[in-house]
Amino acid sequence: MATSETPGIGTDVPVTDLAPKLLEGDTSLYETEGPAVRARGYWEGVWLRLKRDKVAIGGGVFIILLILTAFVGAPLAKMLLHHGPNDLFISSGGIDQDLLPVGPWSTVHDPITQQKEIFILGADGTLGRDEFLRILYGAQVSLEVAFGATFLSMFLGVIMGSLAGFYGGYTDTLISRLTEITMAFPYLLFVIALASTVGSRVDSITFGFLGQGVLTLVLVFGLFSWFYACRVFRGIVLSLREKEFVEAARMVGASNTRIVRSHIMPHLVGPIIVLSTLNVAAFVLAEAGLSYLGLGIKLPTASWGNLLADAPNFYATRPLLMVWPGLALLFATLAFNLLGDGLRDAFDPRATR
Repeated sequence: MATSETPGIGTDVPVTDLAPKLLEGDTSLYETEGPAVRARGYWEGVWLRLKRDKVAIGGGVFIILLILTAFVGAPLAKMLLHHGPNDLFISSGGIDQDLLPVGPWSTVHDPITQQKEIFILGADGTLGRDEFLRILYGAQVSLEVAFGATFLSMFLGVIMGSLAGFYGGYTDTLISRLTEITMAFPYLLFVIALASTVGSRVDSITFGFLGQGVLTLVLVFGLFSWFYACRVFRGIVLSLREKEFVEAARMVGASNTRIVRSHIMPHLVGPIIVLSTLNVAAFVLAEAGLSYLGLGIKLPTASWGNLLADAPNFYATRPLLMVWPGLALLFATLAFNLLGDGLRDAFDPRATR
């Protein structure tokens, strides 16, 4: 007699005895012994894949520490050291007898209180300012520019790319031509023109929490770098609008606004996170480059770029002045790029490491 070997039903059981129960819909026949397997959600799967990438996790930890150091550690260090990043110590120990900036762990005297204070990394130049505090506050400026420009460029890129990809036709043509014009525009010339005209007035707009000149760079970077995100998301939306779930939503009478909000945008969250992480690293470098050329953050506001611009004047006598901001810039951009690469692999289940 035929028997069943199906797991959960048992062995040596006549199939003819099981037929009536199967016809009656008895689901107890399919119950298996052992612990139940819990289904994994989308974000749980992303986290599990990201957690296996130790390099990306290390980059993320460094970014968290960098943010805490810049926005919490800098004010705390200013309070503990009893002086600010722009305080001058020209005649109070910040300059040695050879008219050179003092080295690390030098002692200076506060010209007002006459108390001894410490320069952990020495002075930054001939004005005798604290290099350590200026690097910390320079991290604030770099992150403010990078985060602000990333938000603006991604916001414009997602909106424009989604409109072009979803509606197509004249909308796609118009946005595509605008994208090409923006790509061809030499934004460096715009920065030079802006700096020589209304730059000083725009630089002074801080909203009470931004550094001097941050808003100018955020607007320039954001308004002239959204085209890349626009092209990326246009291609993604072009593919998504032909999917079955979008067609099903149209068939039940969903409006275009509802389709974009409920069915298209959730699929863009992963690419937005990955591209934003990589853009932050690019904008940190861009801010440092413009500040190095004297077109970005203006003195006396601290920036990694203007610290690097003044350091070559002392490359033979105080070479560490080039090392500190250079290492800060290197580790910050490396951490964001490593995290971005890890996130890109984590959001793609097909990626193999």
